[in-house]
Amino acid sequence: MKKIYYDVVEKFISDLEKNVNETVVLQKENNKIKVNNEEIIFEEKNVGLRSFSVPYFVKNQTIINYNGNNQELKKSIRNICTAYTDEEIKAIEEAMPILKAYSEKRTKNLEGIAIIWRDHFLEENVGLLNSFVRMGVKPEDILAIDKGDSTKHRDEITETFKKLGYNVDVLDNTAVANDILLEDGKKLVKEFIDKRKDKRIVILDDGAIVSKILTLHSYDNVEAFVELTVTGLKRISDLKADELSYPVLNVAKSKLKRFITYKEIANTIFTRTIELLGGEKLVGRTLIQLGYGDLGEVLAERYRQYGAKVIVIEPDVMKCIDAAEKGFITYRTLEDAVKDEKPFIIVGASGYNSISREVVEQLEDGTFVTSGATADLSIFRELEKEGCQYLEIPRYGTQYKINGKRITVLGNGRSVNLFDSEAIPNKSNDIFKASQLVVTDKIINSNDNLDNQVELDIVDKWIDESEILELYYDLYFRKR
Repeated sequence: MKKIYYDVVEKFISDLEKNVNETVVLQKENNKIKVNNEEIIFEEKNVGLRSFSVPYFVKNQTIINYNGNNQELKKSIRNICTAYTDEEIKAIEEAMPILKAYSEKRTKNLEGIAIIWRDHFLEENVGLLNSFVRMGVKPEDILAIDKGDSTKHRDEITETFKKLGYNVDVLDNTAVANDILLEDGKKLVKEFIDKRKDKRIVILDDGAIVSKILTLHSYDNVEAFVELTVTGLKRISDLKADELSYPVLNVAKSKLKRFITYKEIANTIFTRTIELLGGEKLVGRTLIQLGYGDLGEVLAERYRQYGAKVIVIEPDVMKCIDAAEKGFITYRTLEDAVKDEKPFIIVGASGYNSISREVVEQLEDGTFVTSGATADLSIFRELEKEGCQYLEIPRYGTQYKINGKRITVLGNGRSVNLFDSEAIPNKSNDIFKASQLVVTDKIINSNDNLDNQVELDIVDKWIDESEILELYYDLYFRKR
């Protein structure tokens, strides 16, 4: 069995007794733990740290190794050891001081509230969901839904959420085009809401999948949606007027996300791309970027500063003019660009299904493709279904054979910054997570009237009034 890490033997034994309902005997002089006749070996070592946030007060960890055949015992050990320890959870919270400060001052603001939350399973979200609990939400009234991306510590976060008492499930990004997955999602969400008719419910959604599920349902106790992504806003904008049953709080286009968070996201897309390219040369070579919105504008400049020849594709004429006046070569369509240019790499930042079959078939042998948004790369999933020859390379990407040419998708065809990564450092994303906490708090406790429409101005107003921006400035930029 794979060796698993845990920091305190006594705490491990306590958790194990709860899981297996057996008395566990510690033989510390022999470095053994016994459950009936089953033997577990432990060894204390300085093995480094699993978490993104460094728990500076953890000096050593204990390697737990069980080689027996008791599958239930094996499962219990794995689940206990995979979850973050209390020290690691504390370290994550300490790395998110704005989130912590806001929630500690408002410990009763969200009493009687239930949360449906769908996002990536990242460490930063341990801090966010724990802040909801700190503000009065009961752990059993949180439904944490994983988006399905291969984030670095996805297994640890899943077990940590279970350990903390949250309801945990998965509703993959592909659900938007999969009726079976959508039906499963409907059952999941409906069951959670039906059991909490006495609770007021707020839904935080990354990508509008839960919003889509609830389009044709009107629950009296659902207060509002908080939408976190531009892709989600696009999906919501496709709804008919009478299909939008709840207010949508537009955090995705808030000033805070546009001016602060997108810079951090762009950095993570850039650095993860460079890491995955490995020994390949990018300086001086042609990079085509799809999209020049809030994210794309920052990302294009990042690649240009690195030394790539950056070509921007943007169908919106005003954004295309903006990119051109900043010195980028621009095209309105990718098809036109590929006819004239020979890209070394294409990077998606549009949030649309923006790469066509025609483009893929024209790419030269050895071309790389990646994206900061899943929708950009959906053509490759279609090619796989049609029998295109491909090879998945763990922790790197997928190579496709198309018309005898080798095309490599870096990552797994989804947001590259989340591929086997924790993405944005917790201290950087602290302010964005705090904005979600603020908006949830204000949905419940403000006197502002909300209509069944997409609300942006009020989101900016609430964030400005909350003083989290002042705290952010004082923490990192005020001259002392």
